[in-house]
Amino acid sequence: MENMKAINFLYKLPIKLNNFYKTNSKKKLIIKNKFHKKNILNPVTNFDKGFEKVIRKNISKFFSKDGIIGEEFKEKKTKNKNKWIIDPIDGTKAFIADLPTWSNLIGYLEGNKAIIGMANFPQLKKYYISDGKNSYVIESRKKIKLRTNKKNNFKKARVLLNFHKGNRFKQLLKKLNKVNKNISSITLDALSYCLLAEGKIDAVIEADLKIYDVAAIIPIVTNAGGFITTWNNNNAIKGGNILATSNKKLHYKLLKILRS
Repeated sequence: MENMKAINFLYKLPIKLNNFYKTNSKKKLIIKNKFHKKNILNPVTNFDKGFEKVIRKNISKFFSKDGIIGEEFKEKKTKNKNKWIIDPIDGTKAFIADLPTWSNLIGYLEGNKAIIGMANFPQLKKYYISDGKNSYVIESRKKIKLRTNKKNNFKKARVLLNFHKGNRFKQLLKKLNKVNKNISSITLDALSYCLLAEGKIDAVIEADLKIYDVAAIIPIVTNAGGFITTWNNNNAIKGGNILATSNKKLHYKLLKILRS
């Protein structure tokens, strides 16, 4: 019963988020760096905080006993095992650059299990949602069920790779390129995982993610038939180094390379 209430809530939330963006999009963009080191940029904007306030307000209105973990504000702790995980703007750098790939991510947890999730793309005018059984994309009032690509040809798999470009990155890229020439070293943030759920790409490899980066994505990927774990094949809910794939065989082939 509580899950159904949460699902219905997430179906309605994009309208409120899109209205907030439409109403405030002409306001001055204020950018701050979370890191004090000049050579490391981890930006936060007034829109990150604004979106999170809207999301928290709506969650607290309908789910006052649930906990909340958000990227920009302190955790709301409760005795309830249910938690909402918020990334108000996933892809802040894209948002600053006025690229439409940024999104609002909201995940719903029972204990340490991600049950349902939603990724809203205001500029792309669509959102992805998982109801705990299936995953869908809603665009132009059309609801389309998502399924990952089940083809197992590793050499032709379309892979997106994104993490800090040090020696580890170079070594891993070299290993992957020996068996697959379709490796793209780019990031589309949460959109990468949504495209995987749609069957448009086959794998996403990222590092150093946080709980709010993955909580909404896990159910969207898995309920579309995909797999998502850490590079050590553990539960991805706490973040870290993440691998998401379209099918089981591809997942284990990539895990073997990542752990070698």
